[in-house]
Amino acid sequence: MDKRGKKQRLLLLGIALTLMAAVLFPDTAAAEPPYVTFSKDGYNRTIPSQAAYYPAKVVGNDIYVTRTEKGEALREYSPLKRPQDLFIDEKDEIYIADTDNNRIVHLNSKGKFIRDIRAEGLKTPQGVFVTKDGTIYIADTGNKRIVTLDREGKLLQQFERPQSRFIDETFHYEPTNLVVDSRGFMYVISNGSYQGVIQLDPEGNFYGFYGTNLTEVSLMDLVRKAFYTEEQLSRQVRTLPTTIRNIHIDDQGFIYTVSATEKEQVKKLNIRGENQWTDKKFGLDSRFRNRNRSQPTSTDKEQKSGLTDITVDRNGNLVAIDKISNSVTQYGPNGEMLFFWVGPVTFGTPQLGISQSPVSVATNSKNALFILDDSQNLIHVLEPTEFGMMLQKATALSQEGRYEESEQHWKEVLRLNALYSPAYRGLAQAAYHQEDYKQALDLFKLAGDGDGYSDTFWQLRLQWFQQNFAYVANAFFLIVLLTLIAGSRKKKFTLFWRNKDKKSVSWFRKPLLQQLKHAFTILRHPIDGFTDLRYSFKGSYLSASIILVLVAAVLLVKEYFTSFVFMPIPSNERSIAFLIIFAVTWLTWVVCNYLIGSIRQGEARFKDVFIGSAYALFPIVLLGLPLAALSNVMTHSEQSIYSFFEMGMFVWCALLFYWKIQSLQNYGVGETIANVSLTAFAMLITWVLISIMTGLSSELQNFFYTIYQEVSM
Repeated sequence: MDKRGKKQRLLLLGIALTLMAAVLFPDTAAAEPPYVTFSKDGYNRTIPSQAAYYPAKVVGNDIYVTRTEKGEALREYSPLKRPQDLFIDEKDEIYIADTDNNRIVHLNSKGKFIRDIRAEGLKTPQGVFVTKDGTIYIADTGNKRIVTLDREGKLLQQFERPQSRFIDETFHYEPTNLVVDSRGFMYVISNGSYQGVIQLDPEGNFYGFYGTNLTEVSLMDLVRKAFYTEEQLSRQVRTLPTTIRNIHIDDQGFIYTVSATEKEQVKKLNIRGENQWTDKKFGLDSRFRNRNRSQPTSTDKEQKSGLTDITVDRNGNLVAIDKISNSVTQYGPNGEMLFFWVGPVTFGTPQLGISQSPVSVATNSKNALFILDDSQNLIHVLEPTEFGMMLQKATALSQEGRYEESEQHWKEVLRLNALYSPAYRGLAQAAYHQEDYKQALDLFKLAGDGDGYSDTFWQLRLQWFQQNFAYVANAFFLIVLLTLIAGSRKKKFTLFWRNKDKKSVSWFRKPLLQQLKHAFTILRHPIDGFTDLRYSFKGSYLSASIILVLVAAVLLVKEYFTSFVFMPIPSNERSIAFLIIFAVTWLTWVVCNYLIGSIRQGEARFKDVFIGSAYALFPIVLLGLPLAALSNVMTHSEQSIYSFFEMGMFVWCALLFYWKIQSLQNYGVGETIANVSLTAFAMLITWVLISIMTGLSSELQNFFYTIYQEVSM
């Protein structure tokens, strides 16, 4: 009994110590966040990542205000009600636009309630902004005005609908959010305004529209414009630019806008309203966007973007929230994605760190995230993990050009997460600026950074050329000398090789060699060359098959040996699957072209179409290998040269196909063009029919299998 009692006492003591540690040191007992964080590597592959933020707490859910009633101070619970905006000032104090309570709620840096601001009869305010001197700007949406208050909450000014000859009388002015720059200029978003951001000077005078979105025109819009009459067009819904949803300004004065557009969802605007991120893509893939929806709503399908708000932290990283997918995404200072997460939403079962309807996001001086939820009526606070803090520090140092200092931080990031691709780019940049180009080349390839790889290769090529210039010059001189000597004795060499050919080539191999040699004749004289395939028997199924095998081999070599500069795909992801597509496409072309030719009174036999279509691909055999070799000594600065020869190779093949049809079918120019168009259409119909038949056969197989299961039960 004593021994058993001693074990029980030790067990109770252990439980007590564990509970005490959890109470006194809650951070050490933190659990894993209720979401999975992802990142994207340089090849745009989505990979799981270590969490960069973890949920810390919620604030704004325990607001108690003091009311005076009959001379007595009463403390009553006053929760948020559909809040729409969030702002954190220089002191990390929090301001919330508590829309349906017609007030601004002011919390301290720890999330404790300080006061509520109800100055001058606020009505459904949806936006709040606080300047460095403490001036409070409020988008008083219900009253259709901008209100400014001093630090104490006293009214300073109010700006109603701006008057200007550039603003139409039908213009709807209903401010929903705003930011203020260092000059005191206000940038206001008005509900439903497609003209862009309204820019007001410090006195509230209209200065102009700013950052207007471009009109997105669909293919059907272009068709209607081309074929509809003016009367029909007048009945169509007018195509207008997409409205701007939200706005933010960073410490450097750049203004960011969020729109529900397909392109330029987030714009980084300079003082002239020019977008600095025209080539950046924001938002999530559809598989993540609708991850939390059992069935997307009609609203979700109509919206091209679910982004609702953005913020920029002290290191210049941009954080975006998506209301449709309930996701949070962080981008680097240059707009490259760092990571994202999508929290699994279970309605009726709230979880710390999982927003059900995020509407606003802000960061404090410690780069903690504050996400405002207008359905839960509170703010989720997420603090950076060790991995997140290290990543932010490394990104900031790289952005500032302090690559050597960033190297150790990037190594630490890789220690915590060896699969995090942007870290390899950071290390590659550090190696590049330390002139360790060989290491930088390998790291840029690991990161999937084709531009960095190209710049590094250019430096290595320059070093090699400087070290071996004498050898290159001597080799060039020797080649020129040998060419001159060979030219002077060309006639003698020609006679020698002709006599040797007559002795060494046997009679049964000569026809095949002549047929293969005819491919060069077609390159020089395509019309006559293709005609000779039929009437002079200069081609055969065997020679055509050999050329097809050579084409496949060259394409395979080109796929695997083209430089990473021109094909930024990992070597292990380059496959031969494209050869199947090539073979199917070529065979479909041969069959359809023969059938169309037969219908349109062409003269070519199936054999002629088969052989001619193979010989028309001969430029690939001729130029494919040199192009693959050339790519390994070129950089992006010579890409125009590489692209010229590559495009020339395919255009040459296309022209040969055209001349093949014209000569073998005995067509004129117009008939040849019609034949090509009809062949392309027939190929499309063939692929559609094959897809339908494949689907039907699969369904039929499932049907019979179901019947078999029913009978066998």
